[in-house]
Amino acid sequence: MAQFEIGDKVKFLNAIGGGIVKKIQGGQVYVEDESGFDMPFAPNELIRVADQTGIAKAFNDQTIGQTVVQRAKEEHREPTQYELIEENRKLRSQNANLQDQIKQLKSQILSLQRTIARIS
Repeated sequence: MAQFEIGDKVKFLNAIGGGIVKKIQGGQVYVEDESGFDMPFAPNELIRVADQTGIAKAFNDQTIGQTVVQRAKEEHREPTQYELIEENRKLRSQNANLQDQIKQLKSQILSLQRTIARIS
């Protein structure tokens, strides 16, 4: 089960839309949707979305796929230790988000397969 934190961006698995985690209480994750309403969800009904400072932003940037090292070389300088640490942190966060999403999707597939088997 994914561990969510307040402020995480999430998408709904069984409904259209998503929002921001506002509260976690009693096994429920309360998500503020696009309309501003807080709605309770079980953690397995949500997928955390990679933050916009990571991969999602990279796809919207002109520097798609460029690493800190590549950008520094273009600027004829060495990357700073801070830049390398920050990129490492972002990549680890993105990896954790993607791993959570993979686990949730595998769980959904198994659930759908069981449902199909019962119907057949």
